[in-house]
Amino acid sequence: MSSDILSIPQIAVPDLANIQNDLHIGQGTDISKRLQKARWTDETRATKVFPDNVDALMGAFVSAHAAEDQVYVQTQGSDLTKQRLEKDAQRDVLYKEIRKTVDTFATLSIFPEKQQKALVMQPIMQKYNIQPDGGIEAQTVATDQWLQEQLRNYQCELAAKELGIYDSINQLKTLNDEIQQLTADRNDERAQKTTAELRNARTETDQAFRALALMLNAQAITAADNYLYTELIKSIQETIKYYRQIADDRRRTNRRVAVKSEVVGRHTYATVSGWTWERLIQNGKAALAVDSEDVARIVSTDKKALKAGGLLLALNGVAVKPEDEVDATKEYELIPTE
Repeated sequence: MSSDILSIPQIAVPDLANIQNDLHIGQGTDISKRLQKARWTDETRATKVFPDNVDALMGAFVSAHAAEDQVYVQTQGSDLTKQRLEKDAQRDVLYKEIRKTVDTFATLSIFPEKQQKALVMQPIMQKYNIQPDGGIEAQTVATDQWLQEQLRNYQCELAAKELGIYDSINQLKTLNDEIQQLTADRNDERAQKTTAELRNARTETDQAFRALALMLNAQAITAADNYLYTELIKSIQETIKYYRQIADDRRRTNRRVAVKSEVVGRHTYATVSGWTWERLIQNGKAALAVDSEDVARIVSTDKKALKAGGLLLALNGVAVKPEDEVDATKEYELIPTE
């Protein structure tokens, strides 16, 4: 019997405080949808599936999450939010066109060469399961992962050119990068706006979820119809795992690059995978700037550096250009300008 109990799925409540606001909202929304679908025997909501004590905890979580979502929307009112939604709509249209082209040619045996190229691209697109009408954050991560694989694979590049969608894929990458930047900027702005009200709302949601998780775990072990609970638990586990993965991907893609100098010491800059130095500077890094007289190099505007005659950002003694990609695995150096 003990081995049977060990095999019953249980919700391992994660550290809910260590997840960004948007992911916290997204995870709560998905769990709420799963709960609402499971709570009733049919769409008329005439008969409840679960006993009153369980259903009450489900309802408490759904209500707490709805209250948190309302506060969250109020804290994020921003032009950046509007811009991000506009870019997301453009990205959705473009991705659907690309996917439709690939899927169509994959079925057209009358064009064998194009069909072969489409069949090269199709499995990789399916691998990342991008949902154009889903959550913006999840879509951005999945799109970035697919594009990285697509653009570094020579066969995929040839296939995209043969199908006439190579330029569209590059346009999609530009849009995805812009959304990633708008998200980062908006999150910075939102972090300043986040109030005690939102923190309190999150706490209410977390407490409601913990109470519900404990009840579902217990029912999965003790209830005669425990299959109802185990299936719901598995569904919730999938949701938690999904948002954990997004959070982990964010931590991996948000990196810090080190810059050293004998004059001004060490600087550390936050950067995102794929950023150029020009983009990092545009993000408001005051210690660096593009040389106004020679835009082919990056200079330090640090006060000590200016007194020393100016410092040039370099890697292995070679000047770093605005269009160069920031490599967080390398350590850069500020060296005296000529």
